[in-house]
Amino acid sequence: MTAPFNICDKTKLNPKDANINKTFQITSQEFLNAFPNIGKKHAEERLQEAVDKLAERWIHVYSDDEKRRIRWIQEEAKYFNGEGKVEIVFSDSIMPYLTQLKGQFTSIILKNISSLKSNYSIRIYELLMQFKIIGSRTITVTKLRSILEVEDKYKTFKSFNQWVIQPSIKELNEKSNLTITIQTIKIGRNVKSLQFNFKEN
Repeated sequence: MTAPFNICDKTKLNPKDANINKTFQITSQEFLNAFPNIGKKHAEERLQEAVDKLAERWIHVYSDDEKRRIRWIQEEAKYFNGEGKVEIVFSDSIMPYLTQLKGQFTSIILKNISSLKSNYSIRIYELLMQFKIIGSRTITVTKLRSILEVEDKYKTFKSFNQWVIQPSIKELNEKSNLTITIQTIKIGRNVKSLQFNFKEN
């Protein structure tokens, strides 16, 4: 998972689902299956790097009246050196949201945490995947700035586009499972919204 996922409150599922366990193990063989080009020799090392990144990521949860951040991992990750295995314990706060990801933990964690380096890329990916059935999402520049937490940076749209949006789209097109194009929506001469059109490869 990429990473943190932006999750709207309306997608929250039953937290009492008995099939969800807080403890989850990932093996280097599963990592190698997802990324065969890294080679068996480096699979365990790269798996540990991916989990380290996961521990640093936040999930951004939005509702009409609040914005919250939730950690993926509760306290620590266990590395079973020589066994090619990592064990993590999900945080209590994330458990109510995990039923929607059941059966997809490995592919989401490995592919979206490991391949994307930019936090901006990850968050844009999350925003788009919420609309993957439609293949298009329109969002105001103001709201996108808030979600990416750059309200006080890149004051002009030109700089925001140059240093945040375009590098993120480039990375997503090169490294993720999405092909993305953007259209600007203007009011007068000012760009007010962005329309992301995308498809899964």
